[in-house]
Amino acid sequence: MTTQVKVFVLTCFFTFLTLVPELFPDGLMALAEESTAHPSHSQNAVNAQAAPSTPASTQKPARPKSAAAEQEQAKKDLEALRQNPEEFRTLITGVQVFLGRFGYGVGPYHGKLDTQTKQALKAYQQHIGLEPTGDVDYVTLKSLTEDDQVLNRVIPYLPPYAIKDGDWEHVLEVQGSWMLKEGNTDDVLETSRIVCLKALGQCIDSTASLVNTTVPTMSVHTDIYEIKEWNEHQIVSNPYEGQPCAVSILRIFRKPLMVTRFVSTVSNPSTCRNVKAADHQYLLEDGPKIYQILKTQKAKAIQEILQVQRD
Repeated sequence: MTTQVKVFVLTCFFTFLTLVPELFPDGLMALAEESTAHPSHSQNAVNAQAAPSTPASTQKPARPKSAAAEQEQAKKDLEALRQNPEEFRTLITGVQVFLGRFGYGVGPYHGKLDTQTKQALKAYQQHIGLEPTGDVDYVTLKSLTEDDQVLNRVIPYLPPYAIKDGDWEHVLEVQGSWMLKEGNTDDVLETSRIVCLKALGQCIDSTASLVNTTVPTMSVHTDIYEIKEWNEHQIVSNPYEGQPCAVSILRIFRKPLMVTRFVSTVSNPSTCRNVKAADHQYLLEDGPKIYQILKTQKAKAIQEILQVQRD
């Protein structure tokens, strides 16, 4: 029986199943493939927008679960998983691989919850602020996979900032990468080339996005902003609703040249009921600058994750 915890664990450990296949029986690879057909709740919203696998007339709308209800169900599923020795061994092997990678002195990876593994789990749980039980639970598994994702993060070298504003009264071209005003993250990296044409009354924003999930995904899209105002000081667009559950406004200041994008996420009872309403301001910055910031952030995060097992 495919349970929520089994799907969650096998999905998160899929990378390790492919890197070290000699650790697992051949039959377990089929379970990993099965898990990819049932995406977990932690996958990025981009995947949630994919076409449904069943006709719209027969597909039932998903009912969102609260965090408490999801954890309670996960506990039940984990207990059920313990009753299947082969699957539980796969789970423990994955836990051992993670703990070993993080520097907790675990090995060989045999899938047994022995004294060494329990001590390593206690050390890890204590390090992240959990009760050091030495046993596996949903919160510990979630933290292990999230820490591993930090180590696997891809930080590409982003293009440099470039401007062509010699003919401001008619055309403007600018290229750069978007950075949150309050501090960037590497969850979604976006590089844009924006061309504003006064004769057309439009700013065309061509954007490449890297969504940093377990498997990084690249997408390319074009947004067309209708220009509300274009004078000697600035260019301002009308509100644009081209992205799901969001309204954005593009503003370009001339001196000094600064490109900003205000994004308001909206929540409504229908398609955007799980979206938290919020306002964000993005600045178009130099790609190498953002790269260095994210590289430093990742180095600090890795230092907090990696440990040396002490006797």
